[in-house]
Amino acid sequence: MDEHQRLVNLLISAFQKEGYIILRATGGNFPEPYKIGRHEPDIIATEQSGLIIIGEAKTEDDINGSQSQEQYLDFSNRIMSEGLLKGRRIPLHIIVPKNSSPLLRQSLASLGISNKIGGQIIIWVD
Repeated sequence: MDEHQRLVNLLISAFQKEGYIILRATGGNFPEPYKIGRHEPDIIATEQSGLIIIGEAKTEDDINGSQSQEQYLDFSNRIMSEGLLKGRRIPLHIIVPKNSSPLLRQSLASLGISNKIGGQIIIWVD
């Protein structure tokens, strides 16, 4: 198993422990995720309330890639478009290797979205 899939699997497990329902995920026995904006996330889950949650795994080599930058922007600006939670912000959970959190924070800051960390963007480390 490669590093990226290992991180995806860790985030799936963490989501399940939090009581989230995994709808789609890369790898495992889940259907493949669909595109949200320009890209497919690694995990699409939901809270018991019905709020959608986006999960993304990044290896250290991938944190600053142009596709990753687009994903951070696309996925951190989502809101629920229908139902009782219409208008509510969709959280983006990003998991990175233990020593890569500062690099991710720097990358999010360079995009002007570091103010969303802890709110709409949640960072996990393995």
